[in-house]
Amino acid sequence: MDQVLATKVIDTARFYMSGDNCQPFRYRFNLATQTFHIDYLAAQAKHTFVYDDYTILLTLGSLLEYLKVSLQEINYSCELSFDFECFSAYQDKSSICSAIVTEQTKQTKQTKDTSLFSALKQRFTDRRPYRGPETIDIAIASLDQQLTYSTCKLFTNAAKNTLHFFAGCDSAIWFSKTLGKDIMDAVAFDPKSPTGLPWRNLGVKKSDAWLIKAIQRYHWLFNVLKHCGARMLMLRTQKKLWLSSKSFLVFTYHPNLSREHKTIACQQMMHTLLSLSKNGYVFQPSTMSAEILNSPLKSTNIISSAHMQPNKLEQEVRTQRAYLDIAEGEVQWVLRIGKVVTPLDNEALTNRHTTDTLITFE
Repeated sequence: MDQVLATKVIDTARFYMSGDNCQPFRYRFNLATQTFHIDYLAAQAKHTFVYDDYTILLTLGSLLEYLKVSLQEINYSCELSFDFECFSAYQDKSSICSAIVTEQTKQTKQTKDTSLFSALKQRFTDRRPYRGPETIDIAIASLDQQLTYSTCKLFTNAAKNTLHFFAGCDSAIWFSKTLGKDIMDAVAFDPKSPTGLPWRNLGVKKSDAWLIKAIQRYHWLFNVLKHCGARMLMLRTQKKLWLSSKSFLVFTYHPNLSREHKTIACQQMMHTLLSLSKNGYVFQPSTMSAEILNSPLKSTNIISSAHMQPNKLEQEVRTQRAYLDIAEGEVQWVLRIGKVVTPLDNEALTNRHTTDTLITFE
């Protein structure tokens, strides 16, 4: 593989899912050893969510699946190795993962599936209302069998109080000024911005979006709007979204996994999501729901890290974990799932850094 092919691979793989579109990873390709080295940049990932490695492993797993699919498209495969020794989400980590690439045989080329690559190129997070649960037809058992280190469950026509719980989790940013500012500062109003979430993809009215822009400029407005009932307004909007399809996916880790195994689990989860994307499904991840559901399992959790005030969400966690039937398992991710009537407008699609800023050669 030469520089041209390596650049072509990264030009597609760079669209991996990334929390708040922070893109905390960079690539180095060694021409002699035919190896992609993936470096972690802590400053890029700076966020209240990054109190442990939870979101970093989600992001890294997504990146690796996109890298694998992009390589397969040009008839290459890769062998992964990880280095999590002394890893901290707050410190840079050189070569946190390495991928040695190998050209595939003719037999492998003949059997390759290009549909995932097409899905990858078109995949995006859609935060609009979805069509009803009757539009969902998924053989979840076959998908779950492809997962080595986690379990996947699909809920359709889900209990109303659970959907309200997830809406409450998504609205819980108003319980923490630190977390709220972090998330609102990540909203991008420049349609060409390579970082941040495009405001047109937030599922909010233009007037609400301008309130976010005002908070970005004057952080003291957060408390003003909070006391004026901003959380209740957001809660109402989120309830409508969750009640539109009444359906969601829950991925749960198997117990006692290493960071390496969790990363592979996240890679396999992204493979599952790409498989569903090619069948017309769209998703809205609810990382807050996963974090709050996991709060009893972690001595340091999102509630304590974001200095949230005690609220009824904490009291409901046990009830919802019982409904989801996940025992004491750690939730990997919660995603609202459904189908939409019309494609998302191009102005709402999330941008990425240009390829030449993401890859260097050795």
